[in-house]
Amino acid sequence: MAPYIFAAAAVIAVIGIIIVFKINLDKIKENPDLMEKAQTNFFIGVAISESLPLILIIYAFINIQEEPVPVDELYIPALIVIMMMVFATFFIFLQQKVDVEEGQKQQVISFSMIALALANSIPIIALVMMFMNIA
Repeated sequence: MAPYIFAAAAVIAVIGIIIVFKINLDKIKENPDLMEKAQTNFFIGVAISESLPLILIIYAFINIQEEPVPVDELYIPALIVIMMMVFATFFIFLQQKVDVEEGQKQQVISFSMIALALANSIPIIALVMMFMNIA
């Protein structure tokens, strides 16, 4: 049960961060002078969207069973988490290339790299926690 809670935490975190990223990246593309305000809003949105996944990770960690989990029970949750990481990476790089003027390119790239690191943080934690309890 705990591996699926980790996977759910990763899904919720990635989807929330992607939504906040898209909203703030559109603001940066419209007006590059609002970069600082968009980044502030982005970090606040990430903190809010990561609150539930962090609670889920703590809950799953508390409820990890005494006996180790067989590896075959981790295939599906680990695949879900890895697919979310791939989706986040693909989505962020795609948004970085679409409708970006030459003068905005550096700001969009730096914002995208920050978003990529934050979007993959909870899935990495989920993978590590899943594989800590392998038989």
